[in-house]
Amino acid sequence: MIGDIQKDQVASAYQPSVEVGLFTAKVKKDYNLGWEILNRSWTELNDKSVIEDTNRGQRTFNAFVDETVSNQADAWKWRGTRSKARNKALVVHAHMTSGYIFPSFLAQNNADEEDRDFSEAMNDSVEWLGNNSNYKQSFLLASMGMLVNPVTYMGAEWYDVMQTIKEKTAEGYTKKEIQDEILSGFSAPIYSSSQILISNPHEQNIQKHRVIFKRRYIEYAEAEAKYGQHENWEYVKPGVKSVYNSDDGLFYDVKDDEHPFLVAEETPLYRRDDTEVCFLGGVYMGNPNVDDNPIRHRDNRGAPKYNVVPFGYQRINEHFFYYKSLMNSMWWDNQLADAQYELAMNTAFLVSNMPTAVMGPDKLDSDIIFPSSVVNLDKDTRISSLLPNLNPGALWDAFRHTEDSMEEASVSDQAGGQLPPGSTKATASVIAQRQAEVMLKAVGKPLSESIAQFGDLMKDVVINHLSIADIGEIVGDNVELKYRTLVLKNKMINGRQKDKIIKFDGNLIDKKLTKKEKDEADVALYEETEKKGEGKTSLMLINPVLFSKAKYLIRVEPEILFPKNKEYQQAIGTQVFAQQSKNPYVSLEALTRKVLYSFYGSETEDLMVKPDTMQQVLGKEGAPQTVAGQQAANSVTGSAFSGTGLV
Repeated sequence: MIGDIQKDQVASAYQPSVEVGLFTAKVKKDYNLGWEILNRSWTELNDKSVIEDTNRGQRTFNAFVDETVSNQADAWKWRGTRSKARNKALVVHAHMTSGYIFPSFLAQNNADEEDRDFSEAMNDSVEWLGNNSNYKQSFLLASMGMLVNPVTYMGAEWYDVMQTIKEKTAEGYTKKEIQDEILSGFSAPIYSSSQILISNPHEQNIQKHRVIFKRRYIEYAEAEAKYGQHENWEYVKPGVKSVYNSDDGLFYDVKDDEHPFLVAEETPLYRRDDTEVCFLGGVYMGNPNVDDNPIRHRDNRGAPKYNVVPFGYQRINEHFFYYKSLMNSMWWDNQLADAQYELAMNTAFLVSNMPTAVMGPDKLDSDIIFPSSVVNLDKDTRISSLLPNLNPGALWDAFRHTEDSMEEASVSDQAGGQLPPGSTKATASVIAQRQAEVMLKAVGKPLSESIAQFGDLMKDVVINHLSIADIGEIVGDNVELKYRTLVLKNKMINGRQKDKIIKFDGNLIDKKLTKKEKDEADVALYEETEKKGEGKTSLMLINPVLFSKAKYLIRVEPEILFPKNKEYQQAIGTQVFAQQSKNPYVSLEALTRKVLYSFYGSETEDLMVKPDTMQQVLGKEGAPQTVAGQQAANSVTGSAFSGTGLV
């Protein structure tokens, strides 16, 4: 997209139409604006650019140490780092990623009424999307990136990519086109701070930016798989960029010495103009008509969206787009801690191996100074220390004060798993733990906001790619439409661990059922599922059209950073069981399963009695029939089976 054109440079073989050339000139101008934003110094970043702040944060996290020695007389000195900032980041990251965070959805119909069936279906569909993609890996990378960099982006992309394979036949090998499962489907790529260019550094909502650029370097083979069918593919070369010259309107090939074997993939997106075009090495890979390049990612209304979400540690002010990373906030304290530690260590070395001055006829050096050595000295020889009154203890005290300052900017060592000193009172430990939770909740709010925005993009992918029909077999004039079936393993449903099946059913599209008909269908579906799956599966049928037309509100709570441990769940579950076991509005079976599951996990089913035995027990003990009837009703029409989508 950009490059230096030499005066004697030969024009490229790639010379597109005038319309494409003018569009490229516009894109290049916007690209230069985004590049200038990345490299401009900002007061909000301590008069450093985004690139400089990123590099400094990564050096701090990677515990970079300059090991060069300009003066050999100083070679004995200790040089290194205590890595306090890195250690704090690892503790915070461990809390942030104690569980993979998925957004939750609240579905509303046209009357703005809550639709619990579609809410549950969307929650499960997004979870399936995350489990069957690189979302979890990208979540770990994005949450770490927000601690180190001024911004890290996560994208939500869907591709249908074909690949050519060789298939052996009786006549030999033939070529066949199949779907490339590695490059196809949903992907959540991570973009660094320099891989996304923005147009307004003073607008925090990325959807309001006039234009953004996605830029990265990819393998030539991957580029060919995605764009090899385009008419301009022949002009794409690894390690070469085609640069537009506004002076004469021609393109020139410029060597990319930093990436000689890769291809630059640069994609501008104009949301308001609904335009998205990829440039490979500066070569236009869009529609010959520059106005016919709509943005690929769209919501259920067909409106375009930018499919990247920024992640950051702390907002700097109310307008600045970029964030203050944890490495940025701890940089000075980390530098001071390293300097103090280096000074204290060097002082300790000198105290242990004190340089001395010898006055008199005798000569003392390292040749005669060793353990158990016996030396005869002249009576006039005097020995004195060159550096009297060294006190490394004061330096260690100063170092500990600096560590305390770093704890105030992040979390305490106790929150990282270290035991407090024996003199620490229990009350102080509880207060420290609560303060750590408050600090982590503050960190969790920006993370929750970003995950909610990303959940909105995942919701669009579910609606536009999972709930729609694919073309199956074509027999004569008939085309078979195939809808997806999603399977989620080991879901807790009414206290029972089951495999949950979500099926988008095209037969439901034109059906209009009354509530009574829907309830009857729910019961029939439940009975069929229980019989075929032996109680180990739960089936939910979804009307894909109504599902795609619903409105979805997204929410992520920071409290998810503090998952309940096993001991907590066991204690609370036991108390709830004691209090609610005789409540006629509570399913005793479901409550029993939840309590037992906290103790025995997947072995819970081995402890539960069979339904026939349960009825005998209830009858012998004279249990009220109203309670038994309520439990039976709960087991059929409860939340596990009401989501059939028969609406």
